[in-house]
Amino acid sequence: MNIYYKIVEDFGFSVEKDIESAKILNDLVENLKNTISLEKVKRIIKDKDVYILGAGPSIFKHRYRIKNPNVVADGACRALLEIGKVPDIIVSDLDGDIEALLECNKKGSVIFVHAHGDNIEKIKKIVPKLKNVVPTHQVPNLKLENLYYFGGFTDGDRACYISYHLGAKKLILGGMDFGDKISKYSRNINKDIDFADEFKKKKLYYAKYLIELLSKKIDIEFLE
Repeated sequence: MNIYYKIVEDFGFSVEKDIESAKILNDLVENLKNTISLEKVKRIIKDKDVYILGAGPSIFKHRYRIKNPNVVADGACRALLEIGKVPDIIVSDLDGDIEALLECNKKGSVIFVHAHGDNIEKIKKIVPKLKNVVPTHQVPNLKLENLYYFGGFTDGDRACYISYHLGAKKLILGGMDFGDKISKYSRNINKDIDFADEFKKKKLYYAKYLIELLSKKIDIEFLE
């Protein structure tokens, strides 16, 4: 709770909008019936070394080293598609490459769709096109029938928290860079790698902090 409210204050986010988005996603999947049982997803992860791919600059070399089972952060799914791989699980707040997301989903990827205050319209538009959805939210004390709360903030660190809660034995991280640069898989930019703006750098700071916290509970290795 303390970390969540610190993030809300630091970024100027709205708790009320976060709750509104979560309730909309909750009602949507209730009507669509397009979710997948969490128990089925656990079978992919439990007691295994799980590869997690972020969308940082090192993704260009690390995507070739990602093995199954794997969990990818949003736009990183396109990086795998480009080399003929389909991720097992995608963690997304729907601000990445939607066409790549939809293609992976059609080919079998489970999608952890995250509700927050800034993606309400994307939830309404994109979630009806998906199958095998696990819906999540980011307000720690909020209880909704169809949504899960795993912790984390950005897609990358949330992928780590999800894998931990699903029983992973170890996390092996690629494409996780916490400096001042981003890749084209993280943002819609005209070059492979560019400098991050201040907003993105602050998000990466929290992602690193949250992964460091998680490393006290599970073995985490960074690919070199």
